[in-house]
Amino acid sequence: MNSNSDLRDRAARLMHLEEQLEDAKLDLKAAYEAAGSAGYTASALKEAIKLHRMDATKRAKIDSRQLDLEMYLAEL
Repeated sequence: MNSNSDLRDRAARLMHLEEQLEDAKLDLKAAYEAAGSAGYTASALKEAIKLHRMDATKRAKIDSRQLDLEMYLAEL
């Protein structure tokens, strides 16, 4: 069985990581707000970053769907 010391160490590490995560979320929010203030559309920027980070297979599916959508819109 694990010791109380081990549990405390693990809990301290997890709490530290949670704090870092919260700080990172605040930094991201501020960065998107700054981009918005500079004239960029934050939602479009988020989507572009999301697509850029995708693996090739998922990206191909999204691109194909986008082409279909554009074709359907053109026909309407």
